Amino acid sequence: MKKIALFIAVAMLSQMAVAQSLKTIVSPRENLEVTIFVNNWGVPGYYVMMAGDTLIADSQLGLKYSGSEATGHVVDKANYRWMQTDSTSNKIYNEMVVTLNQPYKGVLKVYARAYDNAVAIKQSYKVDAAEKVFLQDDNTCITFVEPAMVNDVPVDSLKEISMPVDFKLNSGKSLSVSCGIQEAYPQMSLISVESIPNMVKVNLKPMYEGNDNIKSVQPASFESPYIYMEIKE
Repeated sequence: MKKIALFIAVAMLSQMAVAQSLKTIVSPRENLEVTIFVNNWGVPGYYVMMAGDTLIADSQLGLKYSGSEATGHVVDKANYRWMQTDSTSNKIYNEMVVTLNQPYKGVLKVYARAYDNAVAIKQSYKVDAAEKVFLQDDNTCITFVEPAMVNDVPVDSLKEISMPVDFKLNSGKSLSVSCGIQEAYPQMSLISVESIPNMVKVNLKPMYEGNDNIKSVQPASFESPYIYMEIKE
């Protein structure tokens, strides 16, 4: 918990500190943008802006495996794809894939899709020269810039809730958060982050070595489903 608090404290500083590590994708109508960054501590993160206003403040990204930390990353490159069509919703989006390198540990790829009223983020990790690794956690957070409620309960009071979840914002907007198909991933939920207001963390059920029934225990690499966040007026 202290590590997440440290990340937020650093991330809330001027974005000029990470300006050289920013990669941004805009939606087809250019009213929504998603930015992936790495801060000075090598921790990857993202933020979302809509119509010029910040919707999701600086929030941590990263997958944790076999005791490693989501730090030490540097931005390698970003690939952009324009005007794709989502096969499930039939909505159009633009996509960016940012490759982050963690020396001697592995390669993290962040897939960010910008719809005109939504954002979707997925991550994959590949560890070179590893016999077997175990996916232990998803360090992705969602930091609201204003107080949010779930069924009249403040976000800060949430213990744990399964997706999909509809968050009601003070501005009157709502943010619906869901996850994609979990073929090779355990159950995902959301949980509030203690001591940090208006933040929830993606909660991944822990991995235990020796359980052959957990499909997401894979040698050397793994991939999360998309976390989809739709903004509704």
